[in-house]
Amino acid sequence: MAKRQFHLTEEQMKEVKRYESSNKRVDVGKRLQGIRLYGTGRAIGDILDIVGCSETSLRDWATLYKRKGIDGLLDHHDVSAQNARKLTQEQEEDLKARLQQYEPRQVMPEWRGSGQFWTVEDVQIVIEMWYGVSYKESKSYRNLLHRCGFSYQRTERVYKSRPSVQDVADFEAELEKKRRTSS
Repeated sequence: MAKRQFHLTEEQMKEVKRYESSNKRVDVGKRLQGIRLYGTGRAIGDILDIVGCSETSLRDWATLYKRKGIDGLLDHHDVSAQNARKLTQEQEEDLKARLQQYEPRQVMPEWRGSGQFWTVEDVQIVIEMWYGVSYKESKSYRNLLHRCGFSYQRTERVYKSRPSVQDVADFEAELEKKRRTSS
């Protein structure tokens, strides 16, 4: 059986503990705890039971720590998420300003709903119209709305069988006309 080549110095142990106590993310905490236990020479089986990870993950974390130090174990989700975004930071700022300045009915006059509040479908249309970008999943649009400072709202129900406002107005005008002629 191969002897473990990974050990933490006293200074490294203090650094890992410091980050472990200040961390708020569970996944990052698991990595830090796993490395701390692994670096003290604790049995791998015990570490896997305590941390709840696989041996492969534990060894990968050790490799990351050797290469990049504590920074290799910290969460880089925000960085990779930024790289996966289709809109640049400037475009997102522009979108945020436009969404706060306009209502959907001002930008899309043909819209049949109330057009007062932005929906995922509305945002999908204007992002394609303004930036030529489309996402595969509606969750991407919800995330974008959230980053722009909007909260989730249920859409207004509009029944397809319901006549438009113009149709109702025409009908009422016709009724009024008939009432005048019959009197």
